[in-house]
Amino acid sequence: MTETTPYDQARDQFSRSALARLVLCDRAVRLAETAGNLAVTRYDAYTALGGRVSEALSLVRLAERLLVGAVIYERERGSSWEDIARYLDMDSAAAEERFTPEIDRWNTAFVVPYHVDETGRKRIPQLPTAAYDPKDACRRLDLWAHLRLIVEDKRAVSAGLRVSFPTDDTADPSLRDIGGWIWQRNLAAFMELLSRYVDSDFDETDMDRLALGLEATDDEDPDGWFAYPLIGSTASLEVRLANSVGSDVLSVVVAGAWSAALRLRIDTLMSALSADAQP
Repeated sequence: MTETTPYDQARDQFSRSALARLVLCDRAVRLAETAGNLAVTRYDAYTALGGRVSEALSLVRLAERLLVGAVIYERERGSSWEDIARYLDMDSAAAEERFTPEIDRWNTAFVVPYHVDETGRKRIPQLPTAAYDPKDACRRLDLWAHLRLIVEDKRAVSAGLRVSFPTDDTADPSLRDIGGWIWQRNLAAFMELLSRYVDSDFDETDMDRLALGLEATDDEDPDGWFAYPLIGSTASLEVRLANSVGSDVLSVVVAGAWSAALRLRIDTLMSALSADAQP
C-alpha cells in the first residue's frame, strides 16, 4: 500500500513537535479520566477484592506512558538530554539510555507509518492514535478541556500547536465531526442511543436498511462509506459508516452535532462501544 490517506494529509499539516504534544495531551487526559474513576466510591461494593490495586497499577502504567510522551515532546522541541535529566534525578547519559528505545520507535513510525495485516488490505498505524489522526485529536481534546475543565477557550489544546490548517471549527465545519470506531455487534445499540440523543425514531426497518447499505463498504476507500441521515427534533445528524475489512470493527463518523454537549455525548458513546473486549 503506497497511496496516501486523508490521515496522512492531515498529519502533514502538523509539525512533529505538535504531533508529539498532542500525544502528550491525549495521555494526560486518559490518566486524568482514569484517576477520576478511581475517586468514585459508589460502586466499591461491586468491586472484586484487590480490584482497586489493579486500578491504581493501571494509573502507574499510564503515568509511565505519560512520562515517555513528555520526553519525546521535549526532544522534538529541542530540549537536550541534560535539560530532561535535570528533572529525572539522573545524569544525561542514563536518561538517554532509558528513553532512546522509545525515541527510536517514534522516529521509525514516521519512516514506516503502517504495517499491513495478514489480509494485505488493512493498515495498522505505528504512530500513537493522537499523532496518527491529529485533526480528530484536536477536536476531541479541545472539547474535553472546554467541558471538563470549564475553560472559556474552546481551543485550549489546539491553539498552541503549529499547524497549517484552521482549527477554528466555524471556518472548517468538519472539525466538528466525531470519528472513531465501534464493534460491529454494537451497531444497533449505537444507532438506538444516538437516535435518542436527537429525539429521532429508529426501528428495525431502519436497522435493516442500514445493514444493507453497509454490505459493500470499505473504510480504506474514500468512496466506500455509507451515509445514513438521522433526522431528529433537536438535531439532524449524518452518520457515515464503513466496514473495516478483515475485522469485526466499523469505522464511524458523525457529522452535524453543533452542540458541544451533544458532541461530548456522542464521543463518550463511541468510546464505550469500542472499549469492551471481544468475546
